[in-house]
Amino acid sequence: MAKRPAKRKAQTTEPAEHRAVVVGWTHNGLGSSIDLRIQSTPSQQALNAGQIDSHHFLMTHNQALLLAKYLLDTTGQTLPLRAKPSLWRRFLPNRQK
Repeated sequence: MAKRPAKRKAQTTEPAEHRAVVVGWTHNGLGSSIDLRIQSTPSQQALNAGQIDSHHFLMTHNQALLLAKYLLDTTGQTLPLRAKPSLWRRFLPNRQK
């Protein structure tokens, strides 16, 4: 009886770690999700040569909120407080221009 060749385990490779500087971003709402596109470049020379990478991240609104809160906390910044409308302004009907 002929011997079967041993099964080989699939080799998994670790994902490459990408280190770069953020040079821009955009976002698009997709219903209950957000498509966040982050643009980055590995060096000033690459930026000067127009070598900019784009990475798309699909995230929920809650993930976006947590990321925003983390970034605000990390930088020591806060969102500006909204001014409360005056008592009279609250009772006036909304006018459309």
